[in-house]
Amino acid sequence: MPTKTTKTAKTTKPATRTWSPQQKQIFAWFATGKGNVVVRARAGTGKTTTILEAVEHHAPEHRILLAAFNRIIATELQSRITSPYVQAKTLHGLGLSYICATWGNVSVDQNGVRKIDLARKVCDPDDPHEAVHLVSRVHSKVRELQPHRTTPEDILELMVDQDLLPEDKLEVEDNITPGWIADRASKAIEIAKLRTTLIDYEDMIFLPLALGMARPRFDLVVVDEAQDMSEPQLELAIKACTATGRLAVVGDDRQAIYGFRGADSGSIDRLKTSLNASELGLTTTYRCPKTVVEIARQIVSDFAAAPSAPEGIIENCSDLSLIHLAQPGDFILSRTNAPLVRVCLSLLRAGKSATIRGRDIGKNIVELVDRQKARDLVSLSKKLAVWVERESKRARASLTEGAAENRIAYVQDVVGVVSALCEDVATVAELRSKLYTLFVQEPGNSVICSSTHKAKGLEARNVYLLTGTFGGKRSGETEERNLLYVAVTRSMNRLVWVSGFEK
Repeated sequence: MPTKTTKTAKTTKPATRTWSPQQKQIFAWFATGKGNVVVRARAGTGKTTTILEAVEHHAPEHRILLAAFNRIIATELQSRITSPYVQAKTLHGLGLSYICATWGNVSVDQNGVRKIDLARKVCDPDDPHEAVHLVSRVHSKVRELQPHRTTPEDILELMVDQDLLPEDKLEVEDNITPGWIADRASKAIEIAKLRTTLIDYEDMIFLPLALGMARPRFDLVVVDEAQDMSEPQLELAIKACTATGRLAVVGDDRQAIYGFRGADSGSIDRLKTSLNASELGLTTTYRCPKTVVEIARQIVSDFAAAPSAPEGIIENCSDLSLIHLAQPGDFILSRTNAPLVRVCLSLLRAGKSATIRGRDIGKNIVELVDRQKARDLVSLSKKLAVWVERESKRARASLTEGAAENRIAYVQDVVGVVSALCEDVATVAELRSKLYTLFVQEPGNSVICSSTHKAKGLEARNVYLLTGTFGGKRSGETEERNLLYVAVTRSMNRLVWVSGFEK
């Protein structure tokens, strides 16, 4: 079983500990350092423990924010902090506090009521339901990712990038064009700025930035997992720091793999420059064995093994051997999701418990299948082929070359998942059921099949990499190399390169 869950803090703290020279340098900055700092912390280097120790015992400021990636982490971190000067919270939680300070107490919508109400206010009563629903999705995504870029022209670009374009039927039969959606989404965003007692998750970042609610509040702001934060989140963190205060940006630029969903992948270096920050490092991993570190060093040259690290095991095997070798708790990692379907089904046929991480992936693919309104698998296949062609043309016409390639790779991977499953089912209903069964959030006592994106933050003793799914024509690009680095560094003992799989 994996010994660490995604982006969660460890719940125990050693009574005594010998700190490394790098950790002591970080403590010294928190105690007496001037200006801002970037802490570049590599995989498995004890980042969370180090930062907690720094803010707990060394920071002289009396108003300290430790910005966590999600609410679960924030709660766990706060439980480990004894100093009354330190608050651990998410940046969304910080944004909510600004809204309440400006507008008074508000309720947070948990059911999507605000999103759809805003869309209905800018649409006519007889507009198709699908169009209204799409407007609600678009204005929500804009508020989340680009609160300062809300013109119809800006929104159109985001719609292509985020697969938020109207279906052919809406365009042909109802004249619901992308421009129509963008125009109404822009108007909905303006209405979203009006004072209200009901806000949603996107408002927590959007409103403080769009309406100038954010005010300097903390003498020291520490942003954890900065490479996974969006640009608006990071903007809010900076605005929360007083003019004479300090910022510590903590993260690993080589684990920046979420650019496709709005994370500011270049945030570490960009913030180092804009904040005129010094840099400190955490480069010694306490997770990976020496042989795995040597592989990772080909991608990240400053990565180092702990002196006490075991030697580790590097092996090769075929796709057929994989099914025999993999055991519950082992990871099978792929750059894309489609090859994992074949692996997972083969493991299940061999009598082994196996799952694919990512309930949201299964849900999204089911929604795509449902939108095709196909009566059988043959019809579904034809409709999805048309979808791939249309989305590919849109991407090439509207996005930069790199963004277009990412979008095309995504739609091809989705259809690849469906195609692989169609070999194992007879009807569309069976396909939907299989998607919900295979893609689960909590894998239990199983062989864990996962994309690299879904495995980030996890670790296991034995990790199998589907070699052919990594790299390819874009293998030299930074995010592709980051993905391989993240995949390799999940291993605590044994790393196996598996042949016989392609993207």
